[in-house]
Amino acid sequence: MTPRLRRRPRPGFTLLEVTVVMVALGVLMALGAELIVAALRADAVGAAADARATLRGELAREFRRDVAGAESAPDKLGDVAAGPDRMILQMPGGAAVVYEWGETGLTRTERGGDGDARRALPLGPGRPRVEFARPKDGLVTLRLVESPKAGPARVTDLSAALGRDLR
Repeated sequence: MTPRLRRRPRPGFTLLEVTVVMVALGVLMALGAELIVAALRADAVGAAADARATLRGELAREFRRDVAGAESAPDKLGDVAAGPDRMILQMPGGAAVVYEWGETGLTRTERGGDGDARRALPLGPGRPRVEFARPKDGLVTLRLVESPKAGPARVTDLSAALGRDLR
């Protein structure tokens, strides 16, 4: 009897094995791409929050410095009346600082002997609404109210004591 020839398997992969590996790699690449997109979105949200916190910190420092240096917060200054959208701070020597919320945003006006110096104060993304609370027990408050598209409103109160620093 003649020995039977054995067929040796050829080295390599079958078409089914190659297809399974390619599908698995495709799934892994799709998951990796989704992770990268999620990381980029989280980075953008973090950068916006950092920018907002920096601007709010600068606004808080300036507002608190003005309030601490003020003698009083009168109801009127000439033809300008204080209210929920305007805060008047009477400074020593007859000067005054007026914070005002309007269509163009939050502005700070210094009124003194050599005219008015007006400038806009940046509030950051989202353009929050600004309200002022009249002094109670010598405490003046600037309130920032953000109304996001979804979720509850975010309120930030910046408070300072008239004529002194209570930190």
